[in-house]
Amino acid sequence: MSAGTFNITIEKRSTFSFETTFTQADNSALDLTNRTLVGEIRRNFDNALEATFTIVKTNALGGIATVSLTKAQTTALTENECSYDVFADHTDGTTLKLLTGSVTIVKNITSA
Repeated sequence: MSAGTFNITIEKRSTFSFETTFTQADNSALDLTNRTLVGEIRRNFDNALEATFTIVKTNALGGIATVSLTKAQTTALTENECSYDVFADHTDGTTLKLLTGSVTIVKNITSA
């Protein structure tokens, strides 16, 4: 199974989230029941960690999860070129890369 590509735009100083359905090659839902979902944003030029997503399984059997960052996390992001990915670690020791993409970070006028 190859990872899907979904590019995201994050506004600094705002909470950020998106819900997604992870599917298998035959378009059936990927059962997330025995999987831990992890994801990070990293800078492209030096691979430094920018943020770690909170990922909540909202319907494990249906493959549905919400990926999010808090206001504090988005405020701390730098305006560098970044990428992210999301992995599913199964309790049997296998790992799947589920999602990848570029991250555009938008600076805002209000800083307070």
